[in-house]
Amino acid sequence: MSSAKPAHILKNTVLLRRSIVSICLAVALFFFAQEAWCKSSSARSKKNKTSVTAQAVYAVDLANNKVLFSRNARLRFQPASTVKLLTALVVLEHLKLEDEIVVSARAAGVEPTKAGLRAGVAYSAKDLLEALLATSANDAGIALAEAVSGTEAKFSALMNKKARSIGCRNSNFTNATGLPNKYQRTTAYDLSLITKAAFGDTFIRSTMKKKAVSIKGSDGRLITRNNHNKLLWRLKNPSVLGKTGYTKSAGHCYAGVAYYKGRNVSVVIMKSRKPWADIYAILGVRPKKG
Repeated sequence: MSSAKPAHILKNTVLLRRSIVSICLAVALFFFAQEAWCKSSSARSKKNKTSVTAQAVYAVDLANNKVLFSRNARLRFQPASTVKLLTALVVLEHLKLEDEIVVSARAAGVEPTKAGLRAGVAYSAKDLLEALLATSANDAGIALAEAVSGTEAKFSALMNKKARSIGCRNSNFTNATGLPNKYQRTTAYDLSLITKAAFGDTFIRSTMKKKAVSIKGSDGRLITRNNHNKLLWRLKNPSVLGKTGYTKSAGHCYAGVAYYKGRNVSVVIMKSRKPWADIYAILGVRPKKG
């Protein structure tokens, strides 16, 4: 008997072999493309990180505590106005939002960034907190500190106690505003802990979303100020809420949370020369055009 296979079987065998070869080629191309993308992505990420001007950086995924970017995170720097996140946490533990606070002459006279509060005028704790967080008002910070403890010095003791309670081990706070003081120091890591605690508070989180706040005192005068966080205008996705800070000695600082790609990422930068560009690079995003 002849061992030759029927023509239709040979044809099917050839087609099967061709299909297998095609599948193998497709799989190989897929993995090659994946490897190329990963290498490209890694190169972009490395380039982004090297472009960051901040002397200290700490970015961490709050869901799993995975560190995404760390640079000098345990070194101590002056925090500038990012310290106001801690100020707000302490105030909220001791005052009710509806409490009325009369502004002292010392609070009204502080410089440079201020809401323009007048001595002897009463404001709600809520209004002062909004001015503190959104517009970085130093006069509001001192008024709140005095309302809680009588003096800013006594209030700073509560700040240090609160900081230690949330895990800060390498920080010292001396005032409620972040104004220059050589003894006031913290780290990007500690500031990340403060940021996480602050954004866990509903009032703080909702305040940081506002592009502007308006407050009214007992004198009936309405004060409206814009939020200092330019990312509220420059970025849509991710949404980045946070507290800015700047003094000549501290440089530009930022402590906030980015909500994007299904993740909440805490981002802290300290002593930066280009804060907004640094944050774009750390998150791998671009600002909106126009």
